[in-house]
Amino acid sequence: MPVTYGQYLTAPGLRAGSSSLASYQYYVVRAGSTAGTIAVAVTAATDPIIGILQNDPAAGEAAEVAVSGVCWALAEASVSPGDVLTCSSTGRVKTTTTNLDQAVGKSLCNASTSAGDLIPIIVSLFQVSDS
Repeated sequence: MPVTYGQYLTAPGLRAGSSSLASYQYYVVRAGSTAGTIAVAVTAATDPIIGILQNDPAAGEAAEVAVSGVCWALAEASVSPGDVLTCSSTGRVKTTTTNLDQAVGKSLCNASTSAGDLIPIIVSLFQVSDS
């Protein structure tokens, strides 16, 4: 397991829903269907993103979600420094320049082309705009 890369803020009071998120550490997350819960963001890149899951909670356990700062994330594919990142259909980060995509932040380093590479990112939630 990597050492902590940097400092990040977390959203208080969040927890895994009725399903375990133990296999989703460093994935992009969204609000769950029950208040105060989270789920892996695996739908459209235009859906609202909360942040990056930093721990591996079992069902109902507290979730540590980075919402600002520098943290680790799992890459879907090749990423370059400074790339704007959103979620892929697997919940990993991928690059985007698509208008109206929900961004989770920017890459701080290169990742190889293999899915699942752990990369440091600057978490900054915003909507991509081409204007």
